[in-house]
Amino acid sequence: MPQKSTNARVVDLKGTWQGAYIELKGGIADAAGSASTLTGSRVHYAIYPVAEPPCDGCPIEFQGFHTYGLEVVREGRFFCKIPGAVKGNIYYFEVQLAGEKGVLGPPSNRVKVVVE
Repeated sequence: MPQKSTNARVVDLKGTWQGAYIELKGGIADAAGSASTLTGSRVHYAIYPVAEPPCDGCPIEFQGFHTYGLEVVREGRFFCKIPGAVKGNIYYFEVQLAGEKGVLGPPSNRVKVVVE
């Protein structure tokens, strides 16, 4: 029997550099009222030097991800802090919400955060 994935996704994702960390926040579009079945999220990231950014429109190769539990999902909103931002880098993030048994939903929009 196939795993039931979640239809919930993060929408209008925004990222800002707050000095010691990058703050990501957005809304949650919940196609089937699946907020009750959410178990957390996966935040994919890519890091590039400011001096060597990827070209506009080029595909971004995500280099890894952070996994978060339900602490990042509150009252229909997504919010998390990514520590360790280094000056002189460009960060790209995309978020997928996780449903039952960790099955991932559709990706959010991609955000770019420049740390200078």
